[in-house]
Amino acid sequence: MNPKGQMLKSSAVVAFFSLLGALSGILVETCIAANLGLSLRSDTFYVAYTIPYIITNLLGATGQFSLVPFFASLESSPDELETWRGLSYVGNVLFLGLGAIALAGAAASPLIVHGIAPGFTRGQFTEATELSRWLFLIIVPAGIGEVLRSFLLSRHYFALSTATGLMRNGTCIAFILLGFHRFGPQSIFLGYLAGYLLQVAALGFQILKSFRPRYSLTLSAGGKPFRNLRGSGSAQLGGALGWQGVVIFERIIASFLPAGSLTALNYGFRIISTMAELLGGSVGTAALPSLSRAVARQEHQEERRIFRDTLGISLALLSPMMVFCLILSRSIIQLAFQRGNFTPQATLLLAMVLFYYTWSLLPFAFIRILSFNLFARHESGLYLRLAILLYSLNIGFDLIFVGLFRWGARGIPLGMLASMLVTSGLAVRRNLCDLRSTLDAILGRFSLKVVAGTACTALAVWLLRQTLRAPVSTRGNFIYLCLVCGGGSVVFLAGLMVTRAFSRPLWTLFAHRAEPAEGGGPAVM
Repeated sequence: MNPKGQMLKSSAVVAFFSLLGALSGILVETCIAANLGLSLRSDTFYVAYTIPYIITNLLGATGQFSLVPFFASLESSPDELETWRGLSYVGNVLFLGLGAIALAGAAASPLIVHGIAPGFTRGQFTEATELSRWLFLIIVPAGIGEVLRSFLLSRHYFALSTATGLMRNGTCIAFILLGFHRFGPQSIFLGYLAGYLLQVAALGFQILKSFRPRYSLTLSAGGKPFRNLRGSGSAQLGGALGWQGVVIFERIIASFLPAGSLTALNYGFRIISTMAELLGGSVGTAALPSLSRAVARQEHQEERRIFRDTLGISLALLSPMMVFCLILSRSIIQLAFQRGNFTPQATLLLAMVLFYYTWSLLPFAFIRILSFNLFARHESGLYLRLAILLYSLNIGFDLIFVGLFRWGARGIPLGMLASMLVTSGLAVRRNLCDLRSTLDAILGRFSLKVVAGTACTALAVWLLRQTLRAPVSTRGNFIYLCLVCGGGSVVFLAGLMVTRAFSRPLWTLFAHRAEPAEGGGPAVM
């Protein structure tokens, strides 16, 4: 198979299992919601899980960017033992470091819970502290799993490496469904722990089966690859830490809001960030290699064209989803969450939160794609400054909307929207990544066609919602959403076809990026 075909095949595998992992992650949340609802108990669990969740997120956000290049550079060494020494070194350092963090976190759980949720009652504080101590244990297998996953990715084992999220989430779902009636919230911890351990076992077995690893108890290493490893990922880590700081701050605010608000905000953001990552982030991921190649060759016209196409495709993918979430938020939440202890009142609260978060979907994706471009241009310092600005504005608007205006739970998603709009505007004004040239007349005409299609979609969805009566049963609601969203999608695609928004099929967008398009003209718009 030629390199292009192999790259497309690998990208399809990664996208497929990433989608399954994201969907199974949402199912984990629905299982938790079915047992805890939106209540004091659900708020208690998510406060206890805050710091362990942040640490596992940081491992996933920084590990792949740092470890995959590290292992790939070791693979080129003539001495095979250098590869296994590197794998042993990273595994040993992370095992000891994360073990120490887990012990320290368990000991400091009372202080952590009080700091995150000062508005908790004594009963909530006691339960959250006990849960937090147990949840800190999961960060150790999570870190080791990330090391093994990154090693297999560096050797082009894409399927198993990207399927581990599905494996982990499936295990967690099984433990919750089978064990919650007996162990309560502890079953969630047991599910996560078992999922991460299964992930480590599967990845480790693959390495043992495919290679001849030689483990060593090394804690020191030298050479260029190891020096690069120690210095890599600082911008990603700094940005991830900044965002987790915003998460903690918002949970502090939410702990003073009515019961269930903290959980609803957590679910609402998870849904919107998953959509932005799957539909916007996946396009950025697919474009990143070609974008980086254009930057390296100093092909500025090609770089702007790829960036413009990435923005346009993301706009086309996300716009109908935004319509569905705005008009059908209650039906979507009812289908995904309303069962067990998740009451109709909880559905109304979460639907309201999702409605306000949905307005941030497009600016969220814009900033995500802009970040890809900054890394392709090796402007990681600029990315970090942009992230700090965004997160500072987010905290400021949260204080204004919740503390000053008293807008309650809706103030936090509106704070996110305001901060992203201001940041996006400043990015254009500062001309980051040559945005002024990228946002040209070609993208403008394409955007108008998408907006026209989106308006027709919104009208069609509204009319279908008025015509079809929303059912009460889960099965009926599923059919109802399929009909309404399916009809809206047909109208949107028909609008794009009528206006000739795309000159060739979407799936060929990045298939021909190895060379610039003939004549330097636009590839898709």
